Amino acid sequence: MIYLTLIPVIFYTLSGICDAIVDTLSRHFGVSVFYFKDHQFWDPSISWKNKYVNGDPAEGYVKWKILGISFTKPVQLTDGFHFIKMLREGFNILAITTALIVPFGLGLLPTILFFIILSAARNNAFSLFYNKILISKK
Repeated sequence: MIYLTLIPVIFYTLSGICDAIVDTLSRHFGVSVFYFKDHQFWDPSISWKNKYVNGDPAEGYVKWKILGISFTKPVQLTDGFHFIKMLREGFNILAITTALIVPFGLGLLPTILFFIILSAARNNAFSLFYNKILISKK
């Protein structure tokens, strides 16, 4: 049973690695190992434009068409910064979920449901504050 307690520790450690990558990209890109990779994906000073058609916010978000239905491409898949942030948050939620669920032996389904609930709560709070509450309405 003691080995099961290592699962949340592993997930939280992976979250820490992702946090280091996010900070490296945003503060030290020019001297990082990512400097030698695709700048359009990894350099946050330009990669933020990947979510827009032709890199232009005025042209709107890049869309995917699936089964004839148009969807905005998830920003987490447009550049390295947002992709690694997504992984970091996923690992945080997995650490919390496994720390709470594994010791009680509740099984896979409750773990998946709890992961989905935590992910939805976190992402909705972020979107509300980032897009509405923290934006000045001058």
